[in-house]
Amino acid sequence: MLLGKNHFYFILFLIISLFLGCAGTIDTDRDLQVKDKLSQITANSPTSHIELLFYDKFNQIIQNSTKAADYELDYSLIVSNTQTLTIKENSSNLKHTVVTVDFKLLYRGKIIHKGKINTEATSGAVSSLYSQGQSSKFARERLAILLAQRVYQNLYLYFLENLNK
Repeated sequence: MLLGKNHFYFILFLIISLFLGCAGTIDTDRDLQVKDKLSQITANSPTSHIELLFYDKFNQIIQNSTKAADYELDYSLIVSNTQTLTIKENSSNLKHTVVTVDFKLLYRGKIIHKGKINTEATSGAVSSLYSQGQSSKFARERLAILLAQRVYQNLYLYFLENLNK
């Protein structure tokens, strides 16, 4: 009797696994279709160091294919630094850095999607002026790389929602 009950649960487990496996295959197919469209995006050429970091990370994530690029990503990065706190005893300055990317996705010259994403960081909790400058520079660079990932996620969701269009 105990052996028969275990077979029932084993067969039930196999049936549930089969259905879950099929659902995962459907999602994987959609994922491949979206990634194929993303690999056809060509980003505009960088004009500054921070744009180069964005460009390199974005191209690394999308893994450009050798197919003809039907999509073009036009973007611009805007950096804003503001001093937030000055402590005179320590001679420490904190800088609030905001990096914003304004992007447009074009399909054969027509804008099909656009967006604006910003990230922010606080840096400079060190005493020397050189270290404060380096800290601010590293914050800008990290934020540019983070923005490349967020633009990728935004475009992934756009293509996922508009897969059949």
